[in-house]
Amino acid sequence: MKILDAITIIIQSIYEQVLNCLRYDLHCMDPPIITSGLLDKYGIDKYPKKLSFWKIIDYIISRYNEVVIFRSRFGLFKLYLSHDIEEIYRIENSDIYVDALDCNYIKCTMVPRSHVLRIYLEGIYNERVVLRINIVTLLKLAIVENPYFRECLEDFVSDPMSLTSIMKIVNCSTSIIMKHKNLYNLLFNKHLKTALDVIKYSPLLRKYIEFNGQSIKEDEKSSNQ
Repeated sequence: MKILDAITIIIQSIYEQVLNCLRYDLHCMDPPIITSGLLDKYGIDKYPKKLSFWKIIDYIISRYNEVVIFRSRFGLFKLYLSHDIEEIYRIENSDIYVDALDCNYIKCTMVPRSHVLRIYLEGIYNERVVLRINIVTLLKLAIVENPYFRECLEDFVSDPMSLTSIMKIVNCSTSIIMKHKNLYNLLFNKHLKTALDVIKYSPLLRKYIEFNGQSIKEDEKSSNQ
């Protein structure tokens, strides 16, 4: 398995977990992104393949954990990846994995030991973590407040490696932030006109685009022709 394959699975699983949160009206305060059991859905159903996947996850964490996703006026936002082996829960007679809080309201089956990946958005101010939220929780809240964001997310998941998909999800995210003037002013020190303006603030997005053989400068050049 290649790193790109693992990233694609992670993106797909995030989306599926978000849909589960909405479909079953779950709290989803801190659900897993992916577990060993969930890997079966993506054709990784043998122990050696699963072990290979988790080794790649550890490699990604060792190289890219706490990568800066966005530089705001007053601090940084980072992605924090957490890979653990722990007790987890799933909805009874299903392959839907949830956090313990939701098991107070629905019947769950406990899995005593499993690999688990969680991803968080962290806000850093004055070298301190002042915000940490599970990425599934964040995306669920975005869709609840702005239902059209679901279509944006779906389009991105269907082709996460294309520049067009990246630009669309960035534009959708920016339009949500612009609805909240105080948050917008906190993040940006000037008015943003295009998704390319947002990408200039995001080291992660620039690396992601470069990883896929794309160039922001080339796109800017073509858009001006």
